[in-house]
Amino acid sequence: LTYALQGRAVLPPFHALPRGDASDPGGPEGGGGKKGSGTVGTELMEATVYGGGCAVLSTSMSTALVEMLDWHDDPSYVDSADLAARRIVPDGSPLDETFGSVRSGPLPRHAALVTPLPTAEHSSRNYYSYCALAVLPRHHSPSRRPEVFLSTSDNSVVVAESATGRTTDVDCRARINSPIVAMSFAPNGRFLACFTRGCVLTVVGTGFETKVLDFDTSDGSRNPPAGMRWCGEDSVVLHWKNLGVLMVGPYGDWLRFPYDGTENLHILPEIDCCRVVTDTTAEILQRVPPATANLLRIGSIDPGAMLLDASDDFERGDPSSDESARAITRTGMLEEAVEVCTDAATREFDVPTQKRLLRAASYGMHFCYRDADDRRNIMGGP
Repeated sequence: LTYALQGRAVLPPFHALPRGDASDPGGPEGGGGKKGSGTVGTELMEATVYGGGCAVLSTSMSTALVEMLDWHDDPSYVDSADLAARRIVPDGSPLDETFGSVRSGPLPRHAALVTPLPTAEHSSRNYYSYCALAVLPRHHSPSRRPEVFLSTSDNSVVVAESATGRTTDVDCRARINSPIVAMSFAPNGRFLACFTRGCVLTVVGTGFETKVLDFDTSDGSRNPPAGMRWCGEDSVVLHWKNLGVLMVGPYGDWLRFPYDGTENLHILPEIDCCRVVTDTTAEILQRVPPATANLLRIGSIDPGAMLLDASDDFERGDPSSDESARAITRTGMLEEAVEVCTDAATREFDVPTQKRLLRAASYGMHFCYRDADDRRNIMGGP
């Protein structure tokens, strides 16, 4: 079922996978469901939503990828899809083979492309099952089409390409010590976070050639997390029910955020942060921006930090504040200090701190730009 944010259905209901288990001779593939009923459904093992659609994995190891498209997409993208792909359009739209082609003009306002992947055959041929899946969006994949990553029961990962229908075992068994039960891609598509059955968080490059991090969580819980997402591009956030949220940094540093008494908690990844939504609150977790860290770190000698100190002295009426600002000017770093204070203010959520940083930038501008022409230049004027 596909709905707009307003609650209106934008596409007719459709099945991502064939109804019933294809391996069951009494199922739809062999005559239709329970004998005489034709009502057997497909039992899902996992479903995941990504930026361009969703992917589903059934207990029979079958996988399908659903891409959500609209009239902004190139019609040739649909034309060059795998021959097994099905096209879903709104009711009343033509369901012919020219849909989405250059001959028929632009795509409908809403459409979907459903691509079945031959993962069941691959699983049967290699005598293993799948444990989890994640989708690498098309703008990060070499083929410019989504790729589905499936972890296997023998500690490896299989990549299913929607462009060709090919499945490839990346053979990462030497780097992974137990089956992966959860996976999540970084927003930039360069890294993959994997949580194993042995309670180890492992971060690897998308090509599985490099391992960035191993972090053991068994001291806190022996169970897999209820949710695992990225916070920006350099930390992974995990959630266990009744244990709170754990943020793990690139060097194994970690922070724990307790959410006692919270029944429902969801982690929503953003490009530079993540949102933690509970029954009663919505919070943002974000790594402290480098500009802010350099400014507010105790004992910092960054030009921006020195300008901030001079501005604070000026606000207190300290006569030495002007000399401090002129000392920064003599180093030739005052303009950079102004820009750092301004940049840090745009990334700050606390209003008093925003005002403090902007006052420091304004104070530094009095020493940087003496005439009207220079003032127009820094503000982007002619």
